[in-house]
Amino acid sequence: MKILFLHGWQSVPGGVKPTFLKSHGHTVINPALDDDDFEAAVKTAQAEYDYYQPDVVVGSSRGGAVAMNIDSHDTPLILLCPAWKKWGTVTKLKPNSTILHSRKDDIVPFEHSEVLVANSGVPAPTLMEVGNDHRLADPEPLAKMLEACETHYQMALMFSFYEGLARKGPGSEATTLKALSMLGELPPSPRVVDFGCGAGAASLAIAKSMKCQITASDIHAPFLAEVNEQARRAGLEERIETLLADMADPPIPDDSVDLIWSEGAIYNIGFEAGLKRWRRLLRAGGLIAVTELTWLTDHPPQPAVEFWEAEYPAISHVDANLKKMRSAGFEIIDHFTLPTEDWHNFYGPVEQRIASFREQHAGNDVAHAILDMQQTEVDLWKKYADSYGYVFYLGRAV
Repeated sequence: MKILFLHGWQSVPGGVKPTFLKSHGHTVINPALDDDDFEAAVKTAQAEYDYYQPDVVVGSSRGGAVAMNIDSHDTPLILLCPAWKKWGTVTKLKPNSTILHSRKDDIVPFEHSEVLVANSGVPAPTLMEVGNDHRLADPEPLAKMLEACETHYQMALMFSFYEGLARKGPGSEATTLKALSMLGELPPSPRVVDFGCGAGAASLAIAKSMKCQITASDIHAPFLAEVNEQARRAGLEERIETLLADMADPPIPDDSVDLIWSEGAIYNIGFEAGLKRWRRLLRAGGLIAVTELTWLTDHPPQPAVEFWEAEYPAISHVDANLKKMRSAGFEIIDHFTLPTEDWHNFYGPVEQRIASFREQHAGNDVAHAILDMQQTEVDLWKKYADSYGYVFYLGRAV
């Protein structure tokens, strides 16, 4: 992993934190930043970023403000006690950011990071309380810094794997339209939100089938770029807008949405938690349509149980999920299991991508571990497809 480390004010390259990261086998780019001229420091950091194209950017104190003010595209940011209120003009975080801060910091108040998180509309876990001082140079904060870097790197590789794939999960246009038809009548020109939209396959199908205004929301900006391009090609720009946001805390007013849609994505925040959070967004009588990985038999085979208990322990049965829908404030309209063809639509391109990605990342153990897991998932489905699948759950807010 390549890490761009941006040091704090009156610090120098080669300090405890970049040395710690380097000692764990990572390539660390650690330029000297001008202490007196913030714009010069940002210019230096930008040049290093553009040249090395790091996998993660870490910024400490003033370096955190520098990190926020460079154009880092979709590269994750790890900010250590960021002094954003003192330096720079950026006052919001990207979604793929993590802040480590000590509540005992007597140089940059912990409250500044709380304000930054609130300003940005990112989930509260973005901010992690750690350490006993401003330096964050003790074993615990150092370990948390390393863990944050490695976690974001793995997530970035996973997102990169799916970039360019038309579908990020099982599904088809026919299935989307079937679910839409089963919901019943919608208001004229309804407002629709598609959470975890990926490349926008469902949003495009809905926008083609009826006059509506769709907000296609995802946490990964390149996916939204795919949505915008597909909408442009289909002449649907006026019906589809994109929103970079976390589905757990979307910047969407309560009681403002007629239909919430989500295919293959609600698992990210949990089926029941997602239903309860999104229920508030719906107008009276608003509709919801989501797919959820579900056991299709009372006695699933042990290999499938072991795999999904490790990867998605919240997997449940249809009856349990219907009960969760009612508990979240929905009347059940209907449900149905996605057909086998929808899985082939997904896994066929995935297997092709596994081969090309493995070649592209030859020698990268982290990437290969992700690819091995992906192949294991595909192979498992080929053997035990009759024991689990995605189920479309359709409901009305009550």
